[in-house]
Amino acid sequence: MQITTNNQPRELISAFELPTANYQELRKQFDYLNDEEFECSMFFTYKGEIYSLSDFMRIHAGDLLVKGWQGIYNWHAFGGLLVKIKESCQSVVVGTYTC
Repeated sequence: MQITTNNQPRELISAFELPTANYQELRKQFDYLNDEEFECSMFFTYKGEIYSLSDFMRIHAGDLLVKGWQGIYNWHAFGGLLVKIKESCQSVVVGTYTC
């Protein structure tokens, strides 16, 4: 597995920290989350896209966890995103992986 990251922390924000227009747009993008899930979710931007931390599966064991990665989001069978939660859950470091 090849992992690429620039180790740049990306701020985690709640939906309520966004201006009203952005909140409505974000709510439409994540319409599969019910109201409670959406209100409890934290979001970050990576390469111009907004991701919900709740969409990442927690890594419980293995080499990725040993390397500090805590969550995985699969784009397809051979690649996706990884996250490391930093600074008391205030930011994440994002990496891409390919198999």
